[in-house]
Amino acid sequence: MILLVVFGPILAGLLCLLSDRGLRSIPIAAYLITAWVSVDVLVRDAVLKLHLVDSYGISLVLDKPAAWFLLLNAVVSLAVAWHERPLGRHHYFFILLAILHGCLNACFLSNDLFNLYVVIELTTIIAFLLIGQGMQPRQLWNAMRYLFLSNVGMLFFLLGTLLVYEATGDFSLEGAVKAPPTARALIVTGLLVKGGVFLPGLWLPQAHAEAQAAVSALLSGVVVKIGLLPLIRLESYSPDLAEIIRMAGFGGVFTGLGLAFFQRDIKRLLACSTISQVGFILISPAIGAIYAFAHGAAKACLFLCAGRVKDRDLLQLKKKRVPWPIAAPMLLAALSIAGCPFVFGFYAKYKVSAAFSGWTYGVVTLASIGTAALLTPVILMPWKSGSWKTAPTWQAPTLLAVVLLLGGLSAGPYSLLPGVKAIGVLAAGMVLHKLFLKRLMTVSLPGGWEKLEHVVGMTCVALILLIMAVYLP
Repeated sequence: MILLVVFGPILAGLLCLLSDRGLRSIPIAAYLITAWVSVDVLVRDAVLKLHLVDSYGISLVLDKPAAWFLLLNAVVSLAVAWHERPLGRHHYFFILLAILHGCLNACFLSNDLFNLYVVIELTTIIAFLLIGQGMQPRQLWNAMRYLFLSNVGMLFFLLGTLLVYEATGDFSLEGAVKAPPTARALIVTGLLVKGGVFLPGLWLPQAHAEAQAAVSALLSGVVVKIGLLPLIRLESYSPDLAEIIRMAGFGGVFTGLGLAFFQRDIKRLLACSTISQVGFILISPAIGAIYAFAHGAAKACLFLCAGRVKDRDLLQLKKKRVPWPIAAPMLLAALSIAGCPFVFGFYAKYKVSAAFSGWTYGVVTLASIGTAALLTPVILMPWKSGSWKTAPTWQAPTLLAVVLLLGGLSAGPYSLLPGVKAIGVLAAGMVLHKLFLKRLMTVSLPGGWEKLEHVVGMTCVALILLIMAVYLP
């Protein structure tokens, strides 16, 4: 089954390439197979392992954390394919989507540094092609910028991998824990770049905001997660690395919030929010995979909805209103990320909060209030009448919203205290937005922090900080 979910989608994409447009629905079967395999592993709590080269630690592992990421990949890929079919998208989009799906599955299953490097680079190339597919000057530059910054991160990762092999003689993730501190810092920095976390993730807002809506949904929903599962595994292998990665996660949470508060463009707000949410995934590795699923499905839904509204400016969009077939799934997805009861994001946020106590619990609660505050313009977006018959693009966002709703209803918890706290956090966030943060949306941040050289510089600063941290006793 492990090889099936990797090579099945790639084979489906190649069949589409060799066939006519009428067979571009073949990959849907591959997405459904990925969903079936991941659900089967989650239900049976199974662990499947495949050792590819015995003496070098190269292996694939399908356990519960990997299954959550596979299920996320299946759901988002299915929704994006469904969303793009009635829009006359070029045949090659569906081919790239299928191959990307298989490469992402390989990323989530890889339990060694060698496989990770190869499949992450393959995923980067396909994402580069998808970002630049519109062939507009801004999209082409954005694609080149994404490719360059990703390669900078993976260069650090490759150097760390070579140092790990020199020290331990294999490529396993467990071996990275025994490697020299510099090797660990290089590997973590590379994964932080791919995961869009803290300072190495400052490339993310422009890349995700400027891409087409379906590509943005893939990037924020799934692609950005390829650096997170290895980080979660490293946290479980090493308490020392866990503290460092957790601090980077907290830094990402508040960096993303700080940037998002100044955004009027709905896609840039969602992209900055992704920096914050991937930080939530890392601060509690035990629940990180579940939180990644909740965030990925909701964020993909929001980006698909943002691509169908008439204006990206939130203040103007409030005046024009959003048709209810689009506004309804947008509301559910935003409430899920904000942690509202009865949607899956509530369960994920409850589990993350339960992992902390004392002052760290207060910090997590404060960050949750900030999340609710930045999503208040989306949650309170006015609706207007619209016909579902004339807007078939409501179907894919609705699919994702229904998944979040069903997940929330089945997961719980259904006790009074967590529900009251979640409602209180949501209300506090709305009040905070109305009283203070609404004014920040009219303020424009200097754009220098997004320049290519500055992002590379911040990545190098993060590497230096990580090297200092891993050398501390």
